[in-house]
Amino acid sequence: MNIKIAQGNEEINSTGGIILVGKLLALNAWEKINDMTTARIKRGEISHGNILKIAAALLALGKTDFADIDLYRNDPLFKKALALKKIPSAETLRQRLNDLGLLNCGQTMIDSCLVELLKKVKDFGEIQTQYGSYIPLDIDVSVMLNPDCKKEGVSWTYHNENGYAPIFAYLGTHGYMLANELREGSQHSAKGAVEFAVRCLNLAEEIGLDLEKLLVRVDSGHDDRDFIATLCASGVMFLVKRNLRTECREQYLAMARRIGEKVISREGKNIYRCILSHRKPEGLENEPVFMIVEVVERLTDAKTEEEFLIPEVEVSAWWTNLPESEAVCIGLYHAHGTSEQFHGELKSDMGLELLPSGKLATNALILNSVVLSYNCLRIIGQESLNCAELLPIKIDVERRRIRSVLQDLIYIGCKFTRHAKQIIVKFGRNCPWYNVFRAIYARC
Repeated sequence: MNIKIAQGNEEINSTGGIILVGKLLALNAWEKINDMTTARIKRGEISHGNILKIAAALLALGKTDFADIDLYRNDPLFKKALALKKIPSAETLRQRLNDLGLLNCGQTMIDSCLVELLKKVKDFGEIQTQYGSYIPLDIDVSVMLNPDCKKEGVSWTYHNENGYAPIFAYLGTHGYMLANELREGSQHSAKGAVEFAVRCLNLAEEIGLDLEKLLVRVDSGHDDRDFIATLCASGVMFLVKRNLRTECREQYLAMARRIGEKVISREGKNIYRCILSHRKPEGLENEPVFMIVEVVERLTDAKTEEEFLIPEVEVSAWWTNLPESEAVCIGLYHAHGTSEQFHGELKSDMGLELLPSGKLATNALILNSVVLSYNCLRIIGQESLNCAELLPIKIDVERRRIRSVLQDLIYIGCKFTRHAKQIIVKFGRNCPWYNVFRAIYARC
């Protein structure tokens, strides 16, 4: 049987989820951005806020090139969902973002919009232990590889390839992005980290979170006295991986054997854990900070079971102020690795590994805008779990991947109609996500 392909007059759209994104991006904070004046355009036909909203909406659709806006210039649903009167051309969008990027000093232009958006989140996801409940705040640098290009700011990274080295902050176990900052690839993790941490904590306060419930987790790139002092002064809990540098591992092994607790492990492998309450960062001797140490001594090879002539000694240590046992603290830090999954969703699921502009300031603004896009998708995903009973299939997860949200709820087919001065968006009779979509729209 031959299948006939024809084009009709109906306005059928394959990106119905832009309705949810548009509703989440209906923020009052855009007005503050509209009042800004750039060197080239003081008050354009399309406001500054709408330019940034369009950029965020494109990113929420997984579109990262300026030319992608041309796909939606004649799309009435895209225009209505974002409450736009006009959609710019690719050239205009690029020019306007270049102009706004020059005003984005400190990369904080989007922060007020972010606060308003995250205030809609009811549950960021907490970690419950015997002695407390914590909302993790994971701060981490992740390389965005941009090889074989001459973009401004692209340089040699610690991955031994050219790219950028932006820093990110994720809030809660569900992975909401609190902030990011684009950096040159050669910039060290610790440079500017104190200022970034202060910005993150201020944003958390503006959202309405209690700083005493936050648990800041960072890797050894932030083992810095000023960084730890900032965390102590703010009143948050923290786990900072130590950079042991040239310290003698055998000394830690001797101390762990003497005062530590031995953990059950395989034969030929000894694990010791201990708390060194007398060890504190230099200059913070009066702060309630102590060191947790885990020493792994391998006497035999795990696969061949052959004995080593010289035992392998691996030492891991953390600065912390948590009122928890060594095992709990180490487990909490290992959960910090989940932030790598969040990086992966941003770069692979949303396609943001390669930033589109050759200018560092413009790319920084685009990366800042993705905070709104990413969090819109995260909110939609988590809300879908809250009404999963409406689905014909069972979904038993704590967090939905960005890719799943894009496939199920953003790229969802619908028909755009007008009747009696009212806009109606119709979904197919057999659309499995219709009831969930309608429930999410009511909650956004």
